[in-house]
Amino acid sequence: MKADLPSPLTDNLSDTPHLIQPLEVINAMIDLRAQVAELDLQIQALQPTLGAACLTLNTDKIALERAIISRRLTPGKWAYSDDVVVQEDLFKLLKKQFQQTHEPIAGREVAWTIKLILPPV
Repeated sequence: MKADLPSPLTDNLSDTPHLIQPLEVINAMIDLRAQVAELDLQIQALQPTLGAACLTLNTDKIALERAIISRRLTPGKWAYSDDVVVQEDLFKLLKKQFQQTHEPIAGREVAWTIKLILPPV
């Protein structure tokens, strides 16, 4: 069930043969991010019902035409001894000190982020 969502960028470009303006691209991305945010809300609302539906079928794997739904466990939580926790904290401190005195070997790419300012629901 694929939703036929309008494409803000391509819909605007089909009418005019001019070059893409930066603000058009930015506004198109904002529109798409707003659609993703709306879909995320719908997914979150449906998640408990999906879990109940899958449990009802009482199987580890559900094979459908459009998807395979598998059961998995979330990561466990452990009650480490105080000695292990202290060692972990020391290791994190050493890593932080290393990062402050050395350059990374990869990464540091320029990325742009969008923070949506949505009206209250």
